[in-house]
Amino acid sequence: MSHAPFVSAAPAAPTAPVAAGTAPPTVLVLGALLVLVLAAVVVGLVVTRARRRRHDAATSALAERLRRDAHRDALTGLLNREGFLHAVTGSGGAVAVVDLALLGQVNDTLGHARGEVFVRLATERLVGVRLPVLHGAAPVAARLEGDTFAVLLPGVDGHEAHLAAEDLRERLLAAYLVEGVRFEPPVVVGVAADGPWLADVPQGPERTAALLRRADVALAATRDGGDPVRCYEPSMGERAARRLRLIRGFSAAVERRDVRVDFQPVVSLGERTVVGVEALARWDHPELGLLLPDEFVPVLEATGQIAELTSFVLDESLAAARRWLDRGMRLSVAVNVSVGNLGTPGFPDEVATLLATHRVPAELLTLELTESGVSSEREVALPVLRRLHALGCHLAVDDFGTGQSSLAHLRRLPVDQVKIDKSFVLGMGTEYGDVAVVRAIVEMGHTLGLTVVAEGVEQAAVRVALAEMGCDVAQGYLVSRPLPARCFDTWLDSLDVLPGEPGAAPGPRTLIA
Repeated sequence: MSHAPFVSAAPAAPTAPVAAGTAPPTVLVLGALLVLVLAAVVVGLVVTRARRRRHDAATSALAERLRRDAHRDALTGLLNREGFLHAVTGSGGAVAVVDLALLGQVNDTLGHARGEVFVRLATERLVGVRLPVLHGAAPVAARLEGDTFAVLLPGVDGHEAHLAAEDLRERLLAAYLVEGVRFEPPVVVGVAADGPWLADVPQGPERTAALLRRADVALAATRDGGDPVRCYEPSMGERAARRLRLIRGFSAAVERRDVRVDFQPVVSLGERTVVGVEALARWDHPELGLLLPDEFVPVLEATGQIAELTSFVLDESLAAARRWLDRGMRLSVAVNVSVGNLGTPGFPDEVATLLATHRVPAELLTLELTESGVSSEREVALPVLRRLHALGCHLAVDDFGTGQSSLAHLRRLPVDQVKIDKSFVLGMGTEYGDVAVVRAIVEMGHTLGLTVVAEGVEQAAVRVALAEMGCDVAQGYLVSRPLPARCFDTWLDSLDVLPGEPGAAPGPRTLIA
């Protein structure tokens, strides 16, 4: 048996020796990767830090812009109320609150876009003003709301603040031309100066807020008449607190019947017969005593509560008219109506509903409007007045002679009566000028076919003079004071009844006063 020769495997090639000090390829690769990773991390950190810086800068800018916007009025660029409080620091000086009292009229006439134009025009004047008491420095100004602005007057006393406020008013008082329409704002200013009464109030926003509150109180005082620039006095604060009590307590007073309606008779001067009454609101306040309309009606008008009072008086008056009709007495009732009522389109519907509820003919209701109120809001009031007149109600202009009296103005209104202001009637006994004014109003009223009513008749000689002039109707203490409803009914029962002709059909009784 033969065997293949044994062949041995070839010896493996010898491995090349690694030079001393040289890293293996794997280590080199790993090192390169590590370098790349470290470089990427470094680059990432740099990029992240740069992004963070940009983000922080953007965040800071946004926060600053938001803070700035939160303290700025978007329309005018002036400070807003919050910005004014925080921008004003230091002691001394005064704050003036300026109300142009015109924005509503511009908005109603030309629209809100033109109203914004008016506000910007006022802002330009305010920013550009230079007041002598500030030695040429521009005052710090803010827009509080609408066309009401606040102005800081640093380093001035009360007298200087009043002078500066008058300068501000003169600057803003000139007529504004908006879209070719001329507007003249009735600018009023309230001022509050720093003083000992703020000693316990810390510097900064809290003190500025205290000045601003008192300037607002002084501004409210300008609306009561008199000086259009008023400086704050402590008595104003007491008055403001009293007004606040009236505002908060009125609705509850109506529910408790603390508010009532008194009636003052109206007498025909020719026959001296009672032809109607004027309804007058009274408030028996449990703490403040008997309040007359002169005190609480302006407060209710300013807060929008006048509609509640008017509704109450109308309801009570028409209920009384129905009661007198049921007793055979046809007496008209006159109710005072505010400009605020005439600004409500639904007011004629309310009147119609109350007339129907009490079954009172519309011609027995007279709605009285002040001449000054109708003059200032004629465009708003006129459509409502026409609807009321269309119902059959009579309309009267009250306090005639104290406002912008003119034949041209009066003949454009759908009115039936003019009531001569009592200040002229009361002066007839001593002032020849008042006699001339009353005579002129009587003649003017009759020329327009209106009934003329004289208020405030307290002397028999004045009644005779009015009758000789041809004045139609009178009311006043000579006939009777305003009386609560039950007392008025008793007064009616005490009067003589004008006898009817024999055989005449029974009808409403006529009372002789």
